Amino acid sequence: MKMKFQWLSFSCIALVALSSNLTLATEHTTGHTIGVSVWSGYPNNLKGFKDALAESGIIEGDNLKIIYGKSDGDKQKQKDIAESFKQQKVDLVYTLTTPGTSIVKEIMPSSTPIVFSIVTYPADSGLIESFEYSGNNLVGTSNFVPFNLYVNLLTTILPGAERVAIFHRKGEPNSKIQAVNLSRLLRKKGLEVLDQQPNDILEVKKMADSLAGKVDAFITTTDTLMQGGGEEMLIKVAQKMKIPILSSNKKGVEAGSTFGPVADFYTIGYMSGEMAVQILLNKVKPTKIQSRLHQPPLILVNRKSMELLGIEIPASIPNVKYLD
Repeated sequence: MKMKFQWLSFSCIALVALSSNLTLATEHTTGHTIGVSVWSGYPNNLKGFKDALAESGIIEGDNLKIIYGKSDGDKQKQKDIAESFKQQKVDLVYTLTTPGTSIVKEIMPSSTPIVFSIVTYPADSGLIESFEYSGNNLVGTSNFVPFNLYVNLLTTILPGAERVAIFHRKGEPNSKIQAVNLSRLLRKKGLEVLDQQPNDILEVKKMADSLAGKVDAFITTTDTLMQGGGEEMLIKVAQKMKIPILSSNKKGVEAGSTFGPVADFYTIGYMSGEMAVQILLNKVKPTKIQSRLHQPPLILVNRKSMELLGIEIPASIPNVKYLD
């Protein structure tokens, strides 16, 4: 009887061990691997993306492995990162910005879902067919803010403005689209527009310096130059000249630009994370998910910049958030 009990005990232990191994194997097979390429940074956006995953039970270090890549805006590095994701056969790629996403799209197989964010014009730049239907393996969020909001904000806060200068990186598709459309609407309002197309930060300074006393406001776009140090340089020049800046970037207003309607990067990162959850957990294809905007955008105002320039925000403007 004792021998029988011992045999049963051994059998139970063996079954528990086998069950444990099966559980581990199941957890391993149901885990996910995501390649994340942040182009030149954007930590708040990435945090939003990961928070959305975690709230749905996809947790880094548990059932999620993230392979990180940061190209610092270098196209060849981005190509190498995408090739690495391809070789490692990741389940999904999360990629930021228009140039970064374009490279990933070119290299990754069409069977791998790609979720993007901080892509201002995903359809116009050819990444997807439309917001409603991507037509391929991509889907994501845009930091686009309707052009009329920029123009209405500028003319409401600066009703006496006659001439403005728009800064955007030369040759970058998304910022060119933004600059062209803003220029058209501003001219309809009777303003003269000076189109400034610097290649780098030094050219931003040179062009801005040359506009001393010639413009009533600077306008920045959502391109990688403005987001990668160009707007900070423009702020330094504008503060000396006491010229207001209508910004397209949250970081720009935080750094000293005067005001701007902006998409919150954490929020659109979170929205992209929700799309990734649908793809990974519910096996929904990107063509079945709509790409999205952050609506309504925030109207960010830098209080110190406003005080320096002696400008006040009219009470009629809604959804305003002041930054000190």
